[in-house]
Amino acid sequence: MIIFWRLLLSHLLADFTLQFDIVNRIKREHMWGMLIHCLTHFVVSAALTWHYLPDIWFSIGPLGVNGWWALALMLAAHFAVDELRLYSMKTLHYRDNTVSFLADQLLHFYVLFLISPIVIPEPGLLLGEKWAAIACMLVLVTHFTSVLIYFVEKDLFGKAFPHFDEQYFLIFERVVLWAFFFAAGYWWIPFALAWIFQLFYLRRKRILDMSRVNVWLSVAITIVLGMWTRFAYYGYL
Repeated sequence: MIIFWRLLLSHLLADFTLQFDIVNRIKREHMWGMLIHCLTHFVVSAALTWHYLPDIWFSIGPLGVNGWWALALMLAAHFAVDELRLYSMKTLHYRDNTVSFLADQLLHFYVLFLISPIVIPEPGLLLGEKWAAIACMLVLVTHFTSVLIYFVEKDLFGKAFPHFDEQYFLIFERVVLWAFFFAAGYWWIPFALAWIFQLFYLRRKRILDMSRVNVWLSVAITIVLGMWTRFAYYGYL
């Protein structure tokens, strides 16, 4: 599962952290913009799996497919999935909503699973390497959650994507809460609860213009990912 978790991390980085607004806009307007986006995935994936690229990752009948060809298939699949999503919005007039976003991500995750060699050399590596699993959780807590909450609020309230300051303030709030899960023992729990309380307090006092849905989703997703991170880090909750 080492390669799968590295590919998952590369996907999260390329699809969220490194997909700046201008890249997102260009890929929706021009095919070459989509190609640049997909090549970013290829480059980041190759960088994170460099030592494994000459190895055979999976077989199609008698044909063994090494890492380079597996990433080429990933690039083609990513291009096809993203183009299909754009086609469904532009031509078939499907809404770009939470369901389409999650379906898109699940398809990408499934492709990564299909091309990855499923080898568990020792107990505990189902979660992959510790650093890769934790890095995945960090990207999920930050940029992935921001995009997910945007789609939920867009569906419910018609809200636009948050401004830079609002987006990164909430990312900061989630990262601090997530960081509490690294503390040993159980003294971190009251500090985490206090941090959650101050977030609700800021919203109640209108210091931050956040919906109730935004706050609850931010807290709930961070707690779930924090527990997963704690298990990956310590091996127990």
